[in-house]
Amino acid sequence: MMESDVAIVGAGPAGLSLAVMLARKGCRAAVIERQNKTALSAPADDGREIALTHKSYRLLQALGAWQRLCPEEISPLNAAQVIDGNSPATLHFSQDGTGPLGYIVSNSAIRRVLYETAVATDNIELICSSTVTAMKLSGGFRQLQFEKGGGVRAPLVVAADSRFSEVRRMAGIGADMCDFGRVAIVGPVRTALGHQGIAREYFRYGSTLALLPLSEEGRSSAVVTVPASLSAQVMAMSDVDFAAHVSRESASQLGVVEAFGERCCYPLVAVYAHRFSAERFALVGDAAVGMHPVTAHGFNLGLAGADALVRQLDGVNRLYNSAQLARALVRYQALHRLGSRPIYSGTNRVVDLFTDDRLPAKFLRKMVLRISDRFPPIRKAIVHQLTR
Repeated sequence: MMESDVAIVGAGPAGLSLAVMLARKGCRAAVIERQNKTALSAPADDGREIALTHKSYRLLQALGAWQRLCPEEISPLNAAQVIDGNSPATLHFSQDGTGPLGYIVSNSAIRRVLYETAVATDNIELICSSTVTAMKLSGGFRQLQFEKGGGVRAPLVVAADSRFSEVRRMAGIGADMCDFGRVAIVGPVRTALGHQGIAREYFRYGSTLALLPLSEEGRSSAVVTVPASLSAQVMAMSDVDFAAHVSRESASQLGVVEAFGERCCYPLVAVYAHRFSAERFALVGDAAVGMHPVTAHGFNLGLAGADALVRQLDGVNRLYNSAQLARALVRYQALHRLGSRPIYSGTNRVVDLFTDDRLPAKFLRKMVLRISDRFPPIRKAIVHQLTR
């Protein structure tokens, strides 16, 4: 059984970011991943586009991952608009010409550059094509056992293996799950008019549409949210019919729409773990907080959580001192819950309200947008959250 200072289960963006951060603090990090190296080094395009806050941009820059992105993989997010129902009113968010709200980068590009950064960093051992089947505490260590034999022993194990984390369950930590009964269907589209770097969210009655601006001015990622019972119907649409749906839901705001390429479908389930830590154990990324994508905070919270955990650990020595490690994990949990709980709860309330098509909800939706539009401090607070 190999030994490491930290064993991280899951080589997604949160797990790889954490590994690089820890390695630069002098910690040996073993990252265990089910996928093989080919899938990690050249991840398939899964249709998902990630809206990165300025804090995430700075953290990725500090890791050296941002610099590995190609210019055409980065789309500045200049502004965002929210439209409710058939109302002509629009809630608009921007920095008033002082810079973008954030940046949009594909999930596959982020995964690729973080993998490249990890393999170029000393003190990181990637253990691919391996599945953890058991975990136990033994003395001052946790031991992970692999399906094909062997394992890893480390004073700290971190689960970063998705919102449905098996390792979280092995640690005896439950989670609150909110199944919205809806799916997000993602597909690329071209529009006759340029998007101008504006993300547009249309909360219609019965469905929701988001148009996320990509680096090519006339190209966007269309995210159609419908009840799960309609997923097969929307996925089976021809490109012409899908384009017509996007055009109708966006009120042809960007002119003629052309759909092309593969569509992907994702069930919408939000997750919040009951605890973010246990004895010699921590959760990061979606294993800790799995967000509904409507406010685009999932990846940003995962990266912020990894940064918070590393700041509390602050090097190798604390890992091997039981009392110091326990205090560090308590502080990490408190900080990450403070930063994530309001966003998680607020997002779920927004989703509940803006997908409720009953008359009282429709009236409240319009009131919320009207008040937010006419009360600048609310918009400024949201913009600050993205750009701080």
